[in-house]
Amino acid sequence: MRRHLITCLGLVGLICGAFPGSAVGGASFRVDATFSPDAVEAGFKLRGSNGYTISAVAYSGGSGEKGTIEFTASQRGESASYRAPASVTADAIQADLGDIAKVDVIRRPSGREKTVHPKCLGGAQTYEPGTYEGVIEFNGEEGYTRARESRVAELPAWLMFSSHGSCGSGYGEVSGPGEPGARLRGISFADGRSLSFQVNKNGPRARTVFTASLKERLGGIRIDRTLGGQAPPSAFRFSKHLRIATLSPPAPFSGSASLNRSKNSFSPIWAGDLALDFPGRTAVSLAGGDVHASLVHARFTRSNNPDAEIGFQLRAGAPVAQT
Repeated sequence: MRRHLITCLGLVGLICGAFPGSAVGGASFRVDATFSPDAVEAGFKLRGSNGYTISAVAYSGGSGEKGTIEFTASQRGESASYRAPASVTADAIQADLGDIAKVDVIRRPSGREKTVHPKCLGGAQTYEPGTYEGVIEFNGEEGYTRARESRVAELPAWLMFSSHGSCGSGYGEVSGPGEPGARLRGISFADGRSLSFQVNKNGPRARTVFTASLKERLGGIRIDRTLGGQAPPSAFRFSKHLRIATLSPPAPFSGSASLNRSKNSFSPIWAGDLALDFPGRTAVSLAGGDVHASLVHARFTRSNNPDAEIGFQLRAGAPVAQT
């Protein structure tokens, strides 16, 4: 069976995060030769409740190394990933993520080969299909999705990435006083977690585009939650000189927040009861003294080019972004 090592680049949707789009990002990756002959990298998918797809990738570098498993529950515009230690061999996977997930399965090889032609990998790929049998449970916090199976098809990790949406995507942003649009960004490291969000609007009548990320740890589990999508033009309003702005999007947001900046102030005042419901973590506050906010003139662009790179540029002669 051919084995590969998947390396994530930029912002990817399945496991490595996402930026606004019609779905949670597009996978962007490269495939390299495995660094050890007994390295393992395989996965499976589950159908979760409430419209979620649950993907799992388990991998180990071989040579007695401790393995890792990563679950990602996703549906249009949102995802939550859980990464934790696991026992991963060519014959079995064992992992205990407490109340969130449990895996205790053995691999049943098929003894045959299957050839596929993933569009992102540039040619035919051959692997030995198999199945995992045993206990597989996933329980999203606050009941946002659940799944339980005793037998699932084994899928190579490279095939799972390749089949997830487009081969790649990226975004860009031009900032400067000449732009009619604006970008509001917030970040917080309160309570031992990393919260960030960004809202873009390319003009007074343009739709509002948003993305948000919440990174936290629960014991030995690293959890990354992401949201992205669009909202009506009225969700984000700002004055011509960016002294005042209001943000009041519909669900999954609730409440509103306002930004006020005096002419000579270094940092704006960002206050309100704005909150956001992430998958598995509802009513996360996005405003207040723990959240640092910035507002600049900007224009947001998106590309579906699989070779696109994420980047920003300043308009010639424009000052460095204000805070």
